[in-house]
Amino acid sequence: RRNQFKRLLLACALRWFLTALLVMGTYLVLWRYSRKAAMISTKKKEFNTLIIALSIALGLNIASSLKHLVRELRWWVLSWHEWMPKEADYILQSENFSSLFQLGYVTRRHWVRAYVLFWVMVNVASQIAVATLGLTYNINSADTIAVTAPGTVAIPDMTNIQTGKVLSTNSQATSALRYTANNYGLVALAYGYGAVDEMPGPGSLFNSDADLMYCEENSCYYVFYEATPDNLDYYQSVATNRTISTQATCQSWRVLKGGDGTQRIITIDNANKTQIAIPAQNGASQTTFMVDPDRGSGPTWGHVLAFEASATDPWFYNCNITIGPVTNVEHPVQEVGVNVTTLAASAIALQGYGASTLGVSFNSTRRFQFQSYPAESYYGGPQGGNNTGMGQLMAAFAVGVVAITAQVNSNVNATGLLPLKAIELDITSWVYVHIILGLTVGLQLLLAVIAAVIASKVTIRDHSCVGLAAALQPLL
Repeated sequence: RRNQFKRLLLACALRWFLTALLVMGTYLVLWRYSRKAAMISTKKKEFNTLIIALSIALGLNIASSLKHLVRELRWWVLSWHEWMPKEADYILQSENFSSLFQLGYVTRRHWVRAYVLFWVMVNVASQIAVATLGLTYNINSADTIAVTAPGTVAIPDMTNIQTGKVLSTNSQATSALRYTANNYGLVALAYGYGAVDEMPGPGSLFNSDADLMYCEENSCYYVFYEATPDNLDYYQSVATNRTISTQATCQSWRVLKGGDGTQRIITIDNANKTQIAIPAQNGASQTTFMVDPDRGSGPTWGHVLAFEASATDPWFYNCNITIGPVTNVEHPVQEVGVNVTTLAASAIALQGYGASTLGVSFNSTRRFQFQSYPAESYYGGPQGGNNTGMGQLMAAFAVGVVAITAQVNSNVNATGLLPLKAIELDITSWVYVHIILGLTVGLQLLLAVIAAVIASKVTIRDHSCVGLAAALQPLL
């Protein structure tokens, strides 16, 4: 009996070890594929092949293990009572599911029926557990990261600001460009500004709910995107490693006279008590931004003045806005044109139409440009002499013009990293995965040990037909 117990325990342990290997393999497949933020679509077939093969193998191995446990226990069941020949026949064949069912049907003993019901429930539960494993994960289209490969991509044409989205025609007149640039800076507010540490990394899919521009202190940044060309049957837009930055540095002085916004001339509190002409008297609780485009801007910089009118705390600012080069440029088409950067730098003050002729000759290209924003608005919010705060407003407006230009301009094809159709494996609940696989391994081990202990209490005959005939000969 002692050797019999060891033999039974060893046989159960080997079958359990195979189950453990299959469970481990299933878990590793789920873990490995779920760790990838995105995979090309062909990986779906590869994953399905592996997980289906492992699930089938696991289900078959569990069924086989349970069948062997019932077969070992049949001699112990036979030792309970003196059985009718038909009952004994079904007990000896109880490793087969049909015979087990028939035993439960023909017997009158409730304990036997409970025994049959127990093994039927265990078999069904084990197969359901393996089947429900497929409910713990989903294969979805990747919505955060794309898989990319070298190819032809569509990138925005950044040589000029295209005015057709704002005006009735795509006019390239100076007034039209200035008007459009200012509108783009306002539209950028709808896309939002985030912190620099929230900037998307290369390969991140464009998310319309995320911020488009990112700022810290007096600097702001925009990440350029590349999209699939028009000839493909799907569309994706992904972040690149190319960025552009804007920075604004300001000086500020209190306004000593005319600070309520109703005077044509104001006096600021600098060493010379300088008097400055204001092109529009819009009252208090607003900020007027001003620029002389001929003398206050260059290819990548702008010189903007700001008058923060207030009945109690007026300020005047003198700011320089610079636009940096595009980083990580590999092709000239990826550059931002001078026509864009020149307008973007001073766009917060550009008006385009109906500009002031104060102090300059009556010429549409030389008119003094200004824009007023109420204190309740983002760009008109009072800074109270905070140079960094005013610098961030101007840098944000400038980068917003570049960002919206990139969003609305027509695209051109260029060589880049083409986003491919991608998928991701989403594990809906690792807890359920752990429960299903853990119980599968744990309960089989528990049943194996219990069955080995119980079955070894009686003599187990050889499983061969000759051995079985020898055991039954005295009964025949």
